[in-house]
Amino acid sequence: MSYYRWRAFVFCAGLWICTATTTIPAARTRQSPALVAEAGDAVPASRGGTAHRFRIASSILNETRHVLIVLPSSYSQSAAARRYPVTVVLDGESLVPVVAAVSDELSRNGQIPESVIVGIANVEGGDFLASNTKRVHDLTPPGLSVSGSGRSEGGDLFLDFIEQEVLPAVDRQFRTAAPRILIGHSSGAILATYAAATRSTYRAVVSLDAPVQLDASWLAKKLTARAAAPAIPLRYASLEAKFGWQDGEWAALVKAAPASWMLYREHLPLEGHETVPMLGAYLGLRQLFSDFSRFAVGDATTMSVLPYYAKVGAALGTSVTPPKRVLQDVVDDLLSEGRGAAARDAYNMLVLGYGAPANGAAILARIAEVERRPPPAETVEALLAAPSPTPEEARAYIGDWVGDVWMGPDEPRTGKQTLRIRVENGKVIGEILDATSSAERQVRRVQYLRVTPTGLTWGNLNGMRPRGVMMFEGKLDGDTLAGDSRWGGIDFRLPDGSRQPPLHFSFRRVPGKL
Repeated sequence: MSYYRWRAFVFCAGLWICTATTTIPAARTRQSPALVAEAGDAVPASRGGTAHRFRIASSILNETRHVLIVLPSSYSQSAAARRYPVTVVLDGESLVPVVAAVSDELSRNGQIPESVIVGIANVEGGDFLASNTKRVHDLTPPGLSVSGSGRSEGGDLFLDFIEQEVLPAVDRQFRTAAPRILIGHSSGAILATYAAATRSTYRAVVSLDAPVQLDASWLAKKLTARAAAPAIPLRYASLEAKFGWQDGEWAALVKAAPASWMLYREHLPLEGHETVPMLGAYLGLRQLFSDFSRFAVGDATTMSVLPYYAKVGAALGTSVTPPKRVLQDVVDDLLSEGRGAAARDAYNMLVLGYGAPANGAAILARIAEVERRPPPAETVEALLAAPSPTPEEARAYIGDWVGDVWMGPDEPRTGKQTLRIRVENGKVIGEILDATSSAERQVRRVQYLRVTPTGLTWGNLNGMRPRGVMMFEGKLDGDTLAGDSRWGGIDFRLPDGSRQPPLHFSFRRVPGKL
């Protein structure tokens, strides 16, 4: 028995139950071929949802095949207008539970989009060796030999089956659209890499331990050739344990790839060929959708968050629904900024994508109240865009100021923080230097700096929430610059409605530091 046939036997024997039947209603559209729900009870695929089993009569393959569908958690709550990406999983009988769990974890945390998972069963029935022979035929591209197969196998035909029959049926019967993601392991990763090299259907491809080195790196040359030719954007990740890319071949791919491509490769030394799917799928999906992640927003102002996701959608060739957590925060932050109309738009997007929240009535009442107010006189964007003072205007403050920032009266004064005002290329720069346990100091560039009639005010956009500018308003008294903080650009309140107590600060000029 070849290594690939043995691997399929193990996977199939241990996890075949994930193809159990379901009671999902029959298809709404009667076009042919269609996904036909099979009678029986649904079985949990994983913490990521429930796998429902369908059959489809394929005229391309001239046989009936089984397809597994896992719907995302928001599917039943979201509006009818929302459509979801599709994640196609080869070897669905073994990989659907893994991908469903990974996708659920990442999407719940706002790191990848929710998607409808479509698992294509490749090994079925009790005769595992015979079934695996069919599997190798389906998953091997013509021109390549895998596990002693011929060079005229059915990989292209199998991709036609997925693209021309399965995906159209899924689109008719579920609320799905672009982008399409393809995930494959072992022989499935061979076909996934081949699809990345020859098809335009899939915007993102995750290859799990593909033996790319077969036939003098035939697959690598295919994908590199596509990279060198005009092509639509592609995101491709190779996660490797036993097999994978040769370093030279990967370097050639990276060199040939256009700027619109996203390439990621990682070797997982503590994984084996049979254990790589869980960690590999997690890392691959997380990396290929790194621009979608809520962590990618960084220190962006609230008003720039939704336009940012519009750009992410453009990069993926479709519109995207931002992560639920992002939309919830945007609604709350816009209300803190006094922008009721923008908050209502963000709230409507939240409801369309994920359903109305439990506290929806309270949020709508707050939106209505903010909408009745006049426009905010001070905005975060205006503060961050304000020009710095000229060197002449800031002359009295140029140099180092050492002191402390505190909230409670009992907090110790250590003098370990420095405010530095300096001139660089004719521009006044403000920096905060924080002492650390080492001899080095952490440096934070000041984003807002203004000379006032009584002193100096500086501030930065809060790196967490609320998304306001933390302003330090100092009054100069001799060689001492002291004062309190406040939130700029927002009206931030604690849960009980009170304002947050201010921070206090006091800095003293360091003699001779100019």
